[in-house]
Amino acid sequence: MKIVVIGGTGLIGSKTGVILRQGGHEVIAASPNTGVNTITGEGLNEAMAGTQVFLDFLGRIAESSADGRVEERSLVPLGEARLGRIGFDEWLRHSPARA
Repeated sequence: MKIVVIGGTGLIGSKTGVILRQGGHEVIAASPNTGVNTITGEGLNEAMAGTQVFLDFLGRIAESSADGRVEERSLVPLGEARLGRIGFDEWLRHSPARA
């Protein structure tokens, strides 16, 4: 399976890539260093070609749950994550890439 790791050249992303490759997956390390800018979209189409969309994963989570819903804490292990107060749209407006 072809998997795109956003931030794939960073500390966690590069380690994730190693594990995925050991599992036989084709890994694309997406980062500005590799020509992929997830904020502007530059290089993203090329990196994502041949991959499955994350929504497929969310759909599988919803189908496997008892009531078919994905809620705020559905993807949080043990419900212990800190949830921030900023939404994606607000974060994007304040992103350095937009300045």
